[in-house]
Amino acid sequence: MNANRTAIKDTLGLAAARLAGKGLLKPGDTLSQRIPEQNAIILTRITAGQDVPEEFTWLSLTGPVSNFHQVIYGARPDVGAIAAGQFTWTNRLARLDLSLPPIFDEQIRQLGVEGRRVARRSNELGAFPALQNGANGYCLDDLSICLGMGLERLLLNIEILEKSAQSFVLAASSGLKVRRIPWLIKYIANGRLKKDQQDAAARHLRGERSILKAGY
Repeated sequence: MNANRTAIKDTLGLAAARLAGKGLLKPGDTLSQRIPEQNAIILTRITAGQDVPEEFTWLSLTGPVSNFHQVIYGARPDVGAIAAGQFTWTNRLARLDLSLPPIFDEQIRQLGVEGRRVARRSNELGAFPALQNGANGYCLDDLSICLGMGLERLLLNIEILEKSAQSFVLAASSGLKVRRIPWLIKYIANGRLKKDQQDAAARHLRGERSILKAGY
């Protein structure tokens, strides 16, 4: 068990370093992963001056809720990894009090039909009804969150989220009209995401890791 936990920490630490190195996560931001075979989550915080974080926290998925990440995992069995923090472009949506509309097909395929602006703070540990729309990106009052069915998927999702938010914020700020994805493409892309989420949730509930799906 100790050797397994060491390997899990190493994997999460390298993921944190990768996201910090790209500027996607900043000091104080947090990254976590569901470990379904142990009915637990592991969480780390990005720290200044370190490529790989040294401190990791293990939390039970069935114990008392003391962290915002636990709220999300409890509400969304499909979620296998979470990044939360001061994302450069997604946080600007919160300052503009805007949700991220569906503007790219890959965005809808992996993040859902809307990156919703939600009026709540991350220190609120009560029910989070907005999560039930199945999206993988949200803008809160104090930070943004990106979700993935697994750690590998999260690493890709946060890049999609930030690129989509950047495109929308720049276009909206310039006064340009932002065109939306046709409803049929949105329907197909979101339907495939929901199918993947159902599979991930079933695996997690069986104590298994989700599988990264290749292709569109």
